[in-house]
Amino acid sequence: MKSIFNRYHDHFVSRWVVLLMDLFIVTFVFMLSTVIRFNFELEYIDPALFKYHLALVVAVKMVFFLVLRTHAGIVRHTNLLDARNIVNASLLSVVTLFLLGSLGQQGIPALNIPHSILVIDLFVSVFGLLGSRVLIKDIFRSLSLNWKPRKKVVIYGAGSLGIATKNALSGNLSTPYKVLFFVDDNPQKKGVSIEGIKVYDRQQAREIIQGAGYKDVELIFAIQSITTAEKNEITDEFMTLGMALRIVPPVEEWINGQLNASQIADISIEDLLERPAISIHNDEVRSFLHQKRIMVTGAAGSIGSEIVRQVMRFRPQELILVDQAESALYDLESELTRLKLCEGNDCLKIEVENIAGKKQMRKLFARYRPEVVFHAAAYKHVPLMESNPAKAVEVNGFGTRLLADLSVEHGVERFVFISTDKAVNPTNVMGASKRLAEMYVQSLNTVRGVKTRFITTRFGNVLGSNGSVIPLFKRQIAAGGPVTVTHPEIIRYFMTIPEACQLVLEAGTMGEGGEIFVFDMGVPVKIIDLAHKMIRLSGKEPYTQIPISFTGLRPGEKLYEELLSDEESTLPTHHPKIMVARMKPSVYHEVKEEMDRVAPVLPDMSREEVVQFLKFMIPEYISKNSPYEKLDHVEEEL
Repeated sequence: MKSIFNRYHDHFVSRWVVLLMDLFIVTFVFMLSTVIRFNFELEYIDPALFKYHLALVVAVKMVFFLVLRTHAGIVRHTNLLDARNIVNASLLSVVTLFLLGSLGQQGIPALNIPHSILVIDLFVSVFGLLGSRVLIKDIFRSLSLNWKPRKKVVIYGAGSLGIATKNALSGNLSTPYKVLFFVDDNPQKKGVSIEGIKVYDRQQAREIIQGAGYKDVELIFAIQSITTAEKNEITDEFMTLGMALRIVPPVEEWINGQLNASQIADISIEDLLERPAISIHNDEVRSFLHQKRIMVTGAAGSIGSEIVRQVMRFRPQELILVDQAESALYDLESELTRLKLCEGNDCLKIEVENIAGKKQMRKLFARYRPEVVFHAAAYKHVPLMESNPAKAVEVNGFGTRLLADLSVEHGVERFVFISTDKAVNPTNVMGASKRLAEMYVQSLNTVRGVKTRFITTRFGNVLGSNGSVIPLFKRQIAAGGPVTVTHPEIIRYFMTIPEACQLVLEAGTMGEGGEIFVFDMGVPVKIIDLAHKMIRLSGKEPYTQIPISFTGLRPGEKLYEELLSDEESTLPTHHPKIMVARMKPSVYHEVKEEMDRVAPVLPDMSREEVVQFLKFMIPEYISKNSPYEKLDHVEEEL
């Protein structure tokens, strides 16, 4: 029997068979309605007239069944739309038969069906048509659950979200689930049953799973009011039992307000690193951005593109997107066009340019006259910039200087520079080039007559950014390893891209000019711990199933990143996650003179000469794990 069911499980009955079934039901129902009308006294029924009435009823109902396609659905998947069509077809049939009956009163008795019979027939036929479908659907579901292997799941959270999750799993026939029990930390729910399923606390759940020897059990997080720390604690507890972990999406992501089992996804490392949602002062940000001409450089990058998305919400007058990555820029333009946040998309201006190109950038500033500039364009890959220091200085240093000078020249109101934690006590070319840019940008604020407010923001690694460690680990785990970690003690701060960009907008709004804003990056994460957790989340064990290899620190790489240098101190702002750093001020004419001296010869300088220039400008730049370490002992000026 099981083999027969499995063989025909994916086969569907022809819609014409469904129509015949419906016609059989309405035939039987009309006969029953007639008998009920005459109190089961058959001698009062005229057989000849009854045949005409039966044929008329079946014909009329068949017409409306065909028009409304009540037979076209798959019976085992009957839903509210199918029910509505059946009710509508039945109502239209009765109305039509009433109208035909009025003709019968004028001499055509075959059309004159007693109204009482039609009313009885209406209710009984709707019940019969819907009941037959519900019965078939329930039988099929029971057979599916009994003969298909069912996934065992435990639902963490016995509240409304947990119950919605249980119902979504129960209604999923493509992959049947068996909910073993709920887990909830609320002591008042311990031991109770919800819809026939028992609720246990965390300790009881572990004991049951270990004692019963369950294999391949999934734990589904179905609770929204849970901190990241609690989520990590629970994850660590249940992963040791060999359980796969999944999570229910936020309610706002449900389809038409209903949770579908297909939306329950594997828990990701991002879920375990996320931080509490932040709030920004939208009214102040809106006054800063609404109906302004805004330029975003590096607009196609991970940070730049998110800044663009968030700025779009505040309806700028024009949004000028500048990047030299034309494919990524095209993809971003297509995405923004679909959002239709600009009337006729007239506010979007797409420019494929290198920010270090003087003529091109001068033309862009003259053409668009931006009022606000978010400068996110940069070369940021540490090992690559160690090999190409001239390019790092050209784009990160002189490119930023060019944009800052053009902002002053064209009366830009605010210039927001996105820097990095690697600019603090830099140990690599990339960080040093960004620190050089910080020095020039901040020194401009001390120049008399400059009206542009220059604001710098610093933060660490962002989750999911291009080239970050998490996408790399995911690819390596999918390939079976090895997962490569540079050093067993290396740690990093992490922040989500949307959170980082929200804080950039907030800092850009509150800045008076000359500040370096530092963001609260939370608790640092040990990269080896991150690798262990990501491997276990994939259902594997580190070292035994997925090897981990230590490759050694890359040139210029630190064991840990800093957000502030020793000479700096921070002051709080009105936002709890934003601090302002007090810096040693850079002297504008000194920074400008040195950059002026190097600018014309930069393309001809050797790598060592470029790095020597950076070390001269930034005395705290001490190379680590780099061939440039030898230059730290050279006290020679360029």
